[in-house]
Amino acid sequence: MTKKPVLYKIALLSMLISILMACSPSANTTPSPQPDNSASRATETTEATPVLEASATPDKAMTATSQATSMKEDLQKLVDQEIIQNSDGKYYRVQDLTANWAKLGYYHWWPLDRKPTNFAIRADTQWEIASTAADYTKAGCGFIYHEQDPANLHLSYLSMDGYVRTIRMEKGIFTDMQGKSAGKFKYPADSAKLMLIVEDKWITFLVNDVVIVHFKDDHLAGGGLSMAVASGTNKDFGTRCEFKNVELWEFN
Repeated sequence: MTKKPVLYKIALLSMLISILMACSPSANTTPSPQPDNSASRATETTEATPVLEASATPDKAMTATSQATSMKEDLQKLVDQEIIQNSDGKYYRVQDLTANWAKLGYYHWWPLDRKPTNFAIRADTQWEIASTAADYTKAGCGFIYHEQDPANLHLSYLSMDGYVRTIRMEKGIFTDMQGKSAGKFKYPADSAKLMLIVEDKWITFLVNDVVIVHFKDDHLAGGGLSMAVASGTNKDFGTRCEFKNVELWEFN
């Protein structure tokens, strides 16, 4: 006679848990905790491998170019605003990259041959998604950095719903960190200028030259730097990102 009420309570509890899980804000904002990153880094999905251009060795001739001067001036403005502490460093020009990924809730990255601890990277970015019914919170363009292996890295990207999202993966466990709206963008395609700065444990992300997030994370442990695509759909080519005029500044 006592089993029926107990079963009823269990069923009611399960229903409440299901409702809470469905209403959880994190349920729709974080890509899958299993990054899809093959040994080849899926170079077959890219039209250009993102490597430092051979002519961009940071010497006196390169740092004297107008591009390097422009980037240093922009960084100095952030120093004047007390966003970053230093604008001294070396300039690199990076090859353009067009990359796509079609796996809902997963992300993929294309590495540079650099592992800078303190750096700024920026690019003129255009994106397109193959489905108008996609999960725009999980689709976008950005950067992976301080990557030690697929289970230990940081990811910052602009999702197609207009939010800058920053995620830390540590021992395969995701942590959603600071995020903030950068405004509204068009579907299914639009563009923006993205810039990521990591300096002395501080993470700064700018969209169209506006600081969107700026916070400290003591878990930054060093590692590789990559351009990344987060996919919000399995349809056709998925999400495509074009990174143009890519520039890297490694702080002294």
